[in-house]
Amino acid sequence: MQLFFPEVMGSHSEYGIAPGWQREIGFWNLAILPILIGINLKYDYYFLKIVVISLIIGGLGFGTYHLLGFIEDESKTISLIGAVENYLLVLFWILGLWIEHSKNKLDPNIQ
Repeated sequence: MQLFFPEVMGSHSEYGIAPGWQREIGFWNLAILPILIGINLKYDYYFLKIVVISLIIGGLGFGTYHLLGFIEDESKTISLIGAVENYLLVLFWILGLWIEHSKNKLDPNIQ
């Protein structure tokens, strides 16, 4: 949607219409998909850790961006929802990484 209909996506955003920015987000989302699909199709604990740590960093950044937007203007409740959503994802990714670490630390062949 962000690639082909940036005006539609921007008109439903509190940040307004910025077609170039909307397309950039769309391309970023497409760039990440093969990584996420690949790590799920061929399990490798080392690369799983890298991908999940990257998702955690991104989630913290996006969540903080939304939180700061809400603090700046408390009428932007969608920003608060975005912050909570991203922070919950970070929590679940940390939990998932901890579970995987617990399962894999028993196997000496996994780094």
